[in-house]
Amino acid sequence: MIIETDYLGEIEIDSTNIITFEHGIPGFEEEKEFIILTIEEQSAFQMLQSVQTKALAFVITDPGFIIENYIFDLDESTVHALEIKNEKEVSVYSIVSLKETIADSTINLKAPIVINTTNNKAKQVILDNEQYHIRHRIGTESKRGE
Repeated sequence: MIIETDYLGEIEIDSTNIITFEHGIPGFEEEKEFIILTIEEQSAFQMLQSVQTKALAFVITDPGFIIENYIFDLDESTVHALEIKNEKEVSVYSIVSLKETIADSTINLKAPIVINTTNNKAKQVILDNEQYHIRHRIGTESKRGE
């Protein structure tokens, strides 16, 4: 399957890798299908690209690259909606807002994207946890250099 993207041009994707957000992503409820694309080899960052809308893409990363011990519990309704049977089939990403420098960029730790890697169902969840913030500055915390 070929899709068009604003950032990477026309690319071929494997339709079995399409991630489905049953209710879309907050603010983009009409967008249900996305694909994770590699931006650069060896990069901690990837792109969550809409399959339908070429201009809609989010830079994402594993929050574990930024902070240690990023841990939260999923509510039962999310576990049920994504049909999660085992925590090993779960991947977690956070959306990154890139600024002029990585140190000034922010990561959304308050609303991670949770993906069941077995069935490619996904949901952006809002955590009820005061420890995590929507605009957590990456700053010098990045573990990428380790």
